Amino acid sequence: MAFKIAARQVASPIEPVMPSALAFDLNHLHRQTMGDRQLQRQVLRMFLRHSEEQIERLRTAQSNEARRDAAHSLVGSSRGIGAFAMAAIAAEIEAAKGPVDGRMKALSAAAASARGFIEAFLSA
Repeated sequence: MAFKIAARQVASPIEPVMPSALAFDLNHLHRQTMGDRQLQRQVLRMFLRHSEEQIERLRTAQSNEARRDAAHSLVGSSRGIGAFAMAAIAAEIEAAKGPVDGRMKALSAAAASARGFIEAFLSA
């Protein structure tokens, strides 16, 4: 139900939504893709693959530099499509100088939420 309401809002955005309040901002995706539904689907499929790769790189990073690089890539791609919760957490990981175990758990949860939303969007 919430997905259908959010999908209708993309078709006719009413007002800007505070990105940090949502796991996924469909209005942002709509603006980034100029409303092209096919392009949205293509970008979201690419994001699913890319985000999984970057999260795996984060999990296996052997240095702070490798972790920063993977996190930085994830920040950019997440912001680009409107996955602002993921972007915020990845930005914290990118800036971290010490252990990030708690942030990785939060990132996994945000990624699962975004993935579920994207999969529902793609199947609609």
